[in-house]
Amino acid sequence: MSKTFPGQVALDAASLTVAPGEVHALLGQNGSGKSTLIKILAGYHQPDPGAVAARDGVEFHLGSAAAAHAAGIRFIHQDLGLIPELSVTDNLALGGRYRGWGWVDDRRETAAAQGLLDQWGVEIDASALLGSLGQADRTMVAIVRAVRDGLERAGILVLDEPSATLPPHEFEHLSRLVRDVRDRGGSVVYVTHRLGEVFQLADTVTVLRDGRVIGSRPVAGMDHDDLVTMIIGRTLENVHSVPAEPGDGAMLMAEEISGDAVTSLTLQLREREVVGIAGLTGSGRESVADLIFGTRERLSGTVRVEGRDVRAGRPAESIAHGMALLPADRKAVGSIPALTVRENVTLPAIPARRGGWLSIRAERRDVREWLDRLSVVPRDPERALANLSGGNQQRALITRWLRCESKVFLMDEPTQGVDIGAKVEIYRAIRDAASGGAGILVVSTDNDELVAICDRVIVMRDGETAATLSGGHLTSEAILELSMDRTDLKDTGS
Repeated sequence: MSKTFPGQVALDAASLTVAPGEVHALLGQNGSGKSTLIKILAGYHQPDPGAVAARDGVEFHLGSAAAAHAAGIRFIHQDLGLIPELSVTDNLALGGRYRGWGWVDDRRETAAAQGLLDQWGVEIDASALLGSLGQADRTMVAIVRAVRDGLERAGILVLDEPSATLPPHEFEHLSRLVRDVRDRGGSVVYVTHRLGEVFQLADTVTVLRDGRVIGSRPVAGMDHDDLVTMIIGRTLENVHSVPAEPGDGAMLMAEEISGDAVTSLTLQLREREVVGIAGLTGSGRESVADLIFGTRERLSGTVRVEGRDVRAGRPAESIAHGMALLPADRKAVGSIPALTVRENVTLPAIPARRGGWLSIRAERRDVREWLDRLSVVPRDPERALANLSGGNQQRALITRWLRCESKVFLMDEPTQGVDIGAKVEIYRAIRDAASGGAGILVVSTDNDELVAICDRVIVMRDGETAATLSGGHLTSEAILELSMDRTDLKDTGS
């Protein structure tokens, strides 16, 4: 398969062979061609002339959603394609039909949906509203919907970064279902940036780089360094850096804040310090950055930046005091995808010439320099942000706040959906900002990430601090254990 867009070859004579009953990992950096390949298979893009595809020796038409479906290929895309306002039963029927004919019998349909969930070992109430479920359970619903018509009979399930928003403890539910599909005779094409998942799940791996297939190999006998070298073309330097010595004064002080799932949280962030926030879904972890910045309602508590109060619910005031927020959901609340990269990057601080007139040329030159610093590809300030890969979108949004020379960075899942090479560049940017005098708060479900870049990590449980880890006590295993433990341990490091 090949695919040429104006000014760009996104896929260059790429081939992929998936064996029956295997989990086949498809890897590559952001922009390597993975999404293009999947979108051609799914019928979203038409390939360049000459592309050929076959299932069980029978050719089918590429670039046709109907042909892919008839060939037994099912897709789980990153947005899942579910409707939160509908029940699990109704979401399972989307794209197909209800079990009965004629009038829809709610009780009969719910019972049939529950039977389907039970068949796949998914412990979810079919009558529940989808919006009441966590991200892991929503992913399970999307997969069960895809396999409901007998995918186990040599069908192919394509999963595009299904674990991108899942914390580590919820990955086990996903991996069990993937193995179940394989054990029933189905095949799985599994796209991920989390290399540990490849060794846990995959039988074979294919790596794309710059639109071309670098190689396909059995996972058995490979190690982490082998995968990294295939993906980025070189070995990866150690991301564990020597932290700068934190300052004495508090850059950010949040005292007894509450709101949403947070019942009470007090934290201090010093100059040149990187502090992590960890915790299971529902622990309050996912609300911390928004409560401090003012994009979620703060019920109580105070927030100060360099001793100055920041009033609750005032994001503009937070920015004026030197705070920056990189939200977890970059598409919905972190960017304006239809605008250009230039417009998104300069949005918080638009440069002006004398007399207040905007210079597009100066703005473009300024943004291009920042795109170079974080290796955003393509380095085109006038490209629509929506047309960049997910990882490059994330890097572009980080440049927005680095450019503003903010004093306090609140980063929620800063490397979500970002490839291994880009992660290192983002980690370096975070450390460089800290070394330059900023205080940085990193909220993440990736415990290895927190260990790699943080001076200390606050572990949350039941809406408050369960423990603070630093030094030799700061390990991924300790973070996970304390997230789930129910002891009264409050501090395990200095």
